[in-house]
Amino acid sequence: MDIIDKLLKLCFILSILFFVFLLGFLSNDLKLKRVHEGLSFIIDDIESRLNINLKKKFGDRDSRKQFFSNENKNIFNSNFNFNDRPKEKFDHYLLIKHDNTQPILMDTPDRVVWSWDLSNFRNSSKIIPYHLFENGDLLIGKFETKGIYRIDKFGNIIWRNKNLNHHWIDIQKNKVFIPSRKFVSLPDDLGTDLKNTELKNCNFKNSAFDTILILDSKTGQTLNNFSLMENLVQDDKFRDILNKKVLNDNEVCSDPLHLNDIQILDKNQIKLVNKKISLTSKNILILSFRSLDMIIFYDLDNYSINHIIVDLFAKQHSPRLHQDGFLYVFDNNNFSGKNSKIVKIDIKKNSIVNTFETENFASPTRGRLQFINNDLFVQSSSQGEIFKIICEKEFFDNCETRYLYSSNFDFFYPSNQYDKNFSFKKDGIYIGDFYEKDKIKFID
Repeated sequence: MDIIDKLLKLCFILSILFFVFLLGFLSNDLKLKRVHEGLSFIIDDIESRLNINLKKKFGDRDSRKQFFSNENKNIFNSNFNFNDRPKEKFDHYLLIKHDNTQPILMDTPDRVVWSWDLSNFRNSSKIIPYHLFENGDLLIGKFETKGIYRIDKFGNIIWRNKNLNHHWIDIQKNKVFIPSRKFVSLPDDLGTDLKNTELKNCNFKNSAFDTILILDSKTGQTLNNFSLMENLVQDDKFRDILNKKVLNDNEVCSDPLHLNDIQILDKNQIKLVNKKISLTSKNILILSFRSLDMIIFYDLDNYSINHIIVDLFAKQHSPRLHQDGFLYVFDNNNFSGKNSKIVKIDIKKNSIVNTFETENFASPTRGRLQFINNDLFVQSSSQGEIFKIICEKEFFDNCETRYLYSSNFDFFYPSNQYDKNFSFKKDGIYIGDFYEKDKIKFID
């Protein structure tokens, strides 16, 4: 009997293992996940139309606990419901990447004109598109980890670079400028110059020290990857600001700069800026440091600061120089309880000359601006919405918003994150950039 009992137990264990294997095989090879996603989309549609939430009705305690955590208290409502969501055709192609979907190209809020095959990558929903080339090649990176790639329009890998990418990039003259970072132990790893700052009083094992990674866009070869902090502290004004920030906020020790955007000035912009501030070369970057509430104009040839703008915004993103000579910045007002806004800055006087604010516009994280000709597009990332600012004359004189896109009510499968009224599912936007149609050559 003992032998029979052991055989029965063994058969039972083997049957369970076989069942687990079979389930995994079927869900991968037969794509049962797609069936589940399809049903989820139907349920989401019903929930949106009837303004109900089935999870709430059936008492999903885990979902409620997760939603009412401190992290999710700052999720803001959408400006739309299912019936009045934006539907008009775009003037340009929209390269869009939600937090929980793959990158695609759209010409209306509900029509995809191109998608890239990302089957060469694991966990492809975490792949971030940074730049679309005219021939359909896409520059992508693994979300805040190592791995930068250029793929063709069919998803074939043209080149790969093993370095880390952190945030939004810029490209000019076949050079790619990427926020990257290294990790240091504070205060043990500080060099002589940094030991003379308040960073010496930090006690943090993996502090993020930002670097600027420069790649050849054609080959993926690393041209440079230099650390910023050691150069920046040579500037007396920067060092004083850094010291004050460290003393006032312990979290600065873990991420002293948090470089979240790089913009390299072209020839016309160099001429424009030189009329207002003195530039020391023709190779100038605009750098946004979220942790310091700071934007600088940085001389890449001499590794020096030309100009500092600080404390005119809170946890800002996406500084953009316009042809009118003013600098426009997405002011997140991060977790302050206030709405976000766009500030228009006179870089000569270091002052705000005007702001754009509107009801129910708030993105505590990310947030992106884009100028195409004289049109200003705003990506409210946390809300999952993109709108255009239309002004009577100049920015921001008698302006209104024209909403163009909402990730929360399109045909994508939504994420499992809810708005603060727990009425519909949300999905934020990581990046949503427009590309002029006459400059995209690969669409039939």
